[in-house]
Amino acid sequence: MGKGENEGGFSEDQLQMYKDCFKLMDINKDGQLDKNDLRGAFDNVGVLMSEGELDELLGEIGGACTYDNLVKMFQEKMAGEGNDSDELIVQAFKAYDAEGKIDSKMFQHALMTWGDKMTKAEIDDIFGEFEIDEDYMIKSKDIIGLFVAVKEEPKAEEPAAVVEEAAPADEDEGDAKKKKKKKKKAAK
Repeated sequence: MGKGENEGGFSEDQLQMYKDCFKLMDINKDGQLDKNDLRGAFDNVGVLMSEGELDELLGEIGGACTYDNLVKMFQEKMAGEGNDSDELIVQAFKAYDAEGKIDSKMFQHALMTWGDKMTKAEIDDIFGEFEIDEDYMIKSKDIIGLFVAVKEEPKAEEPAAVVEEAAPADEDEGDAKKKKKKKKKAAK
């Protein structure tokens, strides 16, 4: 990657974060992550990894686990094959959508039954992010926003406040009251 280029779709901030994390994990400071480096990194966050799991992680890199190879692997993973497009994910949630809401109980059942089955703890963690109404419904946009980057819709500008003007002297009092009522309705 040349300076300023970002072929993999990562921002400069993301690349810097990856570089900082790589430096933290590279315990022996040799520029490559090995099993001992990974084990130490996972131990530091309270996750015990088996030899097999560490080998599997290192095997995903496809060579020495240098910073450049690590970023390349992230780019390949983010580019596709195993990842669904945002559009496909949105369409999947729309299948459960009923008037802008999704039945939380049905959704919970689907997450625990099909595909990569989620545990009760994972469900509780995710559902803690949602506002569930008295009918056990969740706003579809809240769910979709958790799983895909949703573009903010521009907010409609509120009409400017109507400044009431004094009625012209030649109008009678009844016409002036009607205009004030119209202005008040327009301001609402």
